[in-house]
Amino acid sequence: MTKEELFEVLLTATTIGQVEQALAAFEAANLSDLSWQPIGGRENNRGIIEVSADPGRALVERLTNGIDAILEIECNSRAGPGNIASPREAASAWLNVPETGLSDMTPAQRRVLAQKAAIRILPGGSRETRIVEIIDRGIGLSPSEMPSTILSLNESNKLTKLYLAGTYGQGGSSTFAVSRYTFIASRSSEEHIGFTLVRFEDLPPDKYKTGHYVYLALDGGVLTTRLPNETFPRGTHIRHFGYDLSNYGSPLGPNSVYGMLNQILFDPICPVWLDDRVHDYRRVIKGSRNALNGAVDDGDAQRGPNLAHSVRMFYVSLGDFGRIGIEYWVLEKPTQGNKRPTAAFINPNKTIILTINGQNHAELSSLLVRKLAELPYLSQRLICHIDCNYLSAQAKRLLFVSNREDARRGYVSDLIQEEIIRVLKSDDELTRLNNEAREQGLQQQDDAALQQMRSEVARILKIQGIDFTQGVGGKPTAGDSDTDRPTPPPRPRPRPSPIVVVEPPTYIRLLWDEEKEISFYPEQRRYLRIETDANGNYHNPNNPSASRLNFIVEGPGVAFIGSTSLQGGRLRAIFEGTAGAGVGMNGTIRVELSRTGLQSLSDERDFSIVARPPARPSDRRISLPPFEVRPVEGPEDEKWAMLGWPDQPTIIASSADLENGVLVIYYSRVFPKYASTLAMFERRDTASATSFDERYRIWLAAHSLLLYQDQQNALVSEGRQQQSAEGMSEEMETLERQERCRMATLAAIFASREIQSQSPPDSE
Repeated sequence: MTKEELFEVLLTATTIGQVEQALAAFEAANLSDLSWQPIGGRENNRGIIEVSADPGRALVERLTNGIDAILEIECNSRAGPGNIASPREAASAWLNVPETGLSDMTPAQRRVLAQKAAIRILPGGSRETRIVEIIDRGIGLSPSEMPSTILSLNESNKLTKLYLAGTYGQGGSSTFAVSRYTFIASRSSEEHIGFTLVRFEDLPPDKYKTGHYVYLALDGGVLTTRLPNETFPRGTHIRHFGYDLSNYGSPLGPNSVYGMLNQILFDPICPVWLDDRVHDYRRVIKGSRNALNGAVDDGDAQRGPNLAHSVRMFYVSLGDFGRIGIEYWVLEKPTQGNKRPTAAFINPNKTIILTINGQNHAELSSLLVRKLAELPYLSQRLICHIDCNYLSAQAKRLLFVSNREDARRGYVSDLIQEEIIRVLKSDDELTRLNNEAREQGLQQQDDAALQQMRSEVARILKIQGIDFTQGVGGKPTAGDSDTDRPTPPPRPRPRPSPIVVVEPPTYIRLLWDEEKEISFYPEQRRYLRIETDANGNYHNPNNPSASRLNFIVEGPGVAFIGSTSLQGGRLRAIFEGTAGAGVGMNGTIRVELSRTGLQSLSDERDFSIVARPPARPSDRRISLPPFEVRPVEGPEDEKWAMLGWPDQPTIIASSADLENGVLVIYYSRVFPKYASTLAMFERRDTASATSFDERYRIWLAAHSLLLYQDQQNALVSEGRQQQSAEGMSEEMETLERQERCRMATLAAIFASREIQSQSPPDSE
């Protein structure tokens, strides 16, 4: 078999068998001149190539390389990048992509541009052995360039090219690990097409610990062939044979290639064309961010998503670590047909997306929204995007790993999470939407019955040496002065009244009591609410020179950090006590709104620097909060979806969230041990069944309060005021869920025995 014949087979093969048959024939015909060279020139190359855990993300790295190749050919046609310093700037200048994103292009414009980089899925043998092609119409490679570029590892080809996304020279090679064979063909401006085949080669186990990845070479170099430009245009064509897409078998949704591409290419600088021949459809991949912003293409729903609330991108300083952009969307309420609205756009368990150059580099758990931001009813509806492009080089190095699959836990991660929490907590509309959802699912409870249950729980806890008198309405004793008492529930914020926008605007005001100073302690950050009847175009938080709003600090100790966009007459301005602020420093914060040909509008408040609050002593006793126990009827209950519970009733018994100072314990009425025991008592008589349910809830409440106390004691011992998202990973949530299932089983047993013996729970 000649190399031209081999090229034709590899370019058109539809099964692994065809590849292996052609390879065997070619090896037999060219045995003396043929060799298998290690990828990257390294015998030991498995560690670098197998660094990625997700076959989907590996494919995205290939697509990212394809987009880089498109930018590279555009750069070459302009004799250099000029002052372009990022891929997004390059796409804007050279491909006419708006800097605000692909959502501001027309569907026709996106479709045309997407043809430059494509991914094609062919059936192959099964989900585990698909054929996946990545095709770009970019710069292409000459045969001599291929060993030091696409077949290399950790080279520095892109290190100084600020207009490209690639950095480490290894991302695309991770597809080798989940393919039986990978065919790579590329053409630059030369007549010859360079091509090769990559596979994993086992080495003799008596001499080597492991095998390695190799590529086919002839006479020491990649193979070459010639074809007309019309048959094989300039660019690169990669075919992965036997690619494992078993986790992406659905046609659409989170478990599909389409869903995965939109999730990971969250805000791509260039659209991508998906040709799925397994499920017989074609789509423009524009990224979930652009879909959330209303972009609609052929095959999509005829309108964008229904949003209950959204906040446009604004940037916040992180001091020496640079700045981050923040934007978020709140989707419509869950329904029976759409229990997890966020799943159409992202992983519903990880709803905070951190991107660089629009690519998803890491995701934070929705637990941050549910627990730390105290928005449990929005955790399945809220998507938050963090633009990390403007972090300092040091911050990016500390935060991200090289395979773009996660974020490192540490100081920078904590700073970002704390900022997200501040932003979400300061948004009155989020608070209102969360309260609205809670009230819709709230059932009236008998106050007397609730008080009786709390008394029963108090008696159980007293056996454990825990005084719960405060939780059931008792007065603190003389010895309670050093107890960390529960914070009383804040009054719910009223629903903001709509603001009628007028031209010219007539007022601007800071929403802070005029008679009270705004206090800051050093490094404390506050989001101050502002209202005005000015149109949103009066303020551009990302371009102060184009804004008519001015934020002024007179006096030492406080600095203006940034602001949100002006939407519906409302915005939030961010101020921070400086690190060197001294107690007693004071001054004025003023906001001014300029009007053409008219006097400026303004409002101001005095501020002062106060002492930083003392850390909570490690020996301070933890007081338990008041609690409520609420049933969740089953997966059809809207609370089930809002709480983000898994679909399998066998693995979830209960959960607890602190809501406005009250520990709310939700329990599943379809948890098998509870449901079967309840059914047994229902067959006996209604009174026994009712009593069993009451006793069961008492035991669940006692356990939840003990668990809450353990968690708070752990925070005290670590010197923390609140739990971090790092301490609330999915693994930790799974462990807590398993413990709650075990306790629910015991609670059912204890409650059943109490009913059968008619003994009170504290009689043992």
